[in-house]
Amino acid sequence: MNLISTSWSCQRCGAGFISIPPEHGLCDQCLDDLDVIVRHMIPAPQPCPACGGPVCADCGKALIVLVPTDDGQEVSNHGG
Repeated sequence: MNLISTSWSCQRCGAGFISIPPEHGLCDQCLDDLDVIVRHMIPAPQPCPACGGPVCADCGKALIVLVPTDDGQEVSNHGG
């Protein structure tokens, strides 16, 4: 069994490790910290004012939701 370990430093906090460096260059703690930050930055989804359906968080436009039915047809619900 061949284990390949390298010393590397986290690109965010500078902590040093000896292991196979991750492609993203971040340690687990920094990944967890960034995940928490991102969760708090993303606004709660707001419904479409026209139809009450979901709205795209990136562009603010209503999303089309396709709902399959028993007869194989799809019903769309969209707004704005």
